[in-house]
Amino acid sequence: MANKQLAGKVHIIGVAWNGSEQSMQEFVTKHQLTFANIKDNDGLVFAQFEVPYQPAWVFIRQDGTSETNVGAMDEVTLTAMLNKLGGS
Repeated sequence: MANKQLAGKVHIIGVAWNGSEQSMQEFVTKHQLTFANIKDNDGLVFAQFEVPYQPAWVFIRQDGTSETNVGAMDEVTLTAMLNKLGGS
């Protein structure tokens, strides 16, 4: 996947909003996620980036600007976005 190709260039952090800590860990395990995941119990991260619901993606550029995409994203589209952010 793209995250191995872009190691050191792009950092991925999963943010869970709804559900329990256990359900988040089960999701991480089920999908074999290898990147950091945090629980946003108060919805502060979602509010900061104006994410109304999951799934959503927030891409933060090195200059601090961001782009929010709401909805699922296939691997081809995600890889293209990560390559764009990683300078490839």
